[in-house]
Amino acid sequence: MWKPVLILPAALLIAATALPAVAETKVFITRDADGNPVFSDRKSANSEAHVVKELPSMPAFKTAAPKPEQAEPEPALPQYTSLSIISPVDGVTLQRGQNGSLQVSGVLTPSLNKGDSIVLRSGSKELARGRQSTFNLTNLDRGEHVLRMSVENAAGEALIKSQDVTIYVQRASSLAR
Repeated sequence: MWKPVLILPAALLIAATALPAVAETKVFITRDADGNPVFSDRKSANSEAHVVKELPSMPAFKTAAPKPEQAEPEPALPQYTSLSIISPVDGVTLQRGQNGSLQVSGVLTPSLNKGDSIVLRSGSKELARGRQSTFNLTNLDRGEHVLRMSVENAAGEALIKSQDVTIYVQRASSLAR
């Protein structure tokens, strides 16, 4: 069992010997044959004593918080190079009895990007819209129809347009009875 009388003097002795070591340090400086300084903690011939009282330090400074990582931009989507109506051919006539029904097919290169759609129009009137390049039309009015496909983005901007294809629809008239 330790006696309090012995602990106090031992603690004072340790504190007294450690404090000067922390407060200052002796360094000895000599020069080598080329004149370069050599630092040592031991005294040697022709050495100069240098007392280091305090280590140089810099106060901590605040740094700006790191910026959150920005998401990498999506790679640029390929631009469309061609859009063509392949069926029906230009100038075709739908005969009576077909009731104005027609399938319109197109080819788009490259394939449709996400968010875009293919629109089929007759003049300024939208006939069909979707992500496919084939549309089934029914009950077209008789007369001339100028068909055109276009690819539109979500904002409704036309990105590419096909050639115009003119078709003629013949239907029975109620006057011809």
